[in-house]
Amino acid sequence: MYLRIRERLPDVVAAILTLLIGVFALAESSSYDMGALSNMGPGYFPRMMAIAMLLLGAALLVAALKIGPTSFPATGASVWSMAMICAALIAFALLIERLGLIPAIFTMVFLSTFASQDRNLVRALVLSAATSLFCALLFVYILGLSMKVIVL
Repeated sequence: MYLRIRERLPDVVAAILTLLIGVFALAESSSYDMGALSNMGPGYFPRMMAIAMLLLGAALLVAALKIGPTSFPATGASVWSMAMICAALIAFALLIERLGLIPAIFTMVFLSTFASQDRNLVRALVLSAATSLFCALLFVYILGLSMKVIVL
């Protein structure tokens, strides 16, 4: 029995951490006005995300206890992959106000695609263009957020 719990411990810990984050977010968002679905208040989205985190944590805990342990390759994470993900996040933070939404998201997605072992320049360009255009369409034109799309 001890061996079975020991094998599943990383999954159980991840599930418990997800549940704790959900509880924390729910407690923090409870002081904000919820509003209604047609007129959302500032607490609506955080509360819904907290509930989603609680449901996800519960599902992860059930899966960790019912299903066998998760196995990962013994090689671990590569330094190159971690560096590319960090570079992508830093590039987004530096470019979002200077150049706008489309160049920042394009650069972030482009850099993060090279964190994979299966690197492909054409796929990275297509994915970056599609993601940045979709985000601009969604956030600026559909949701009406006041963001700069491209700064010339």
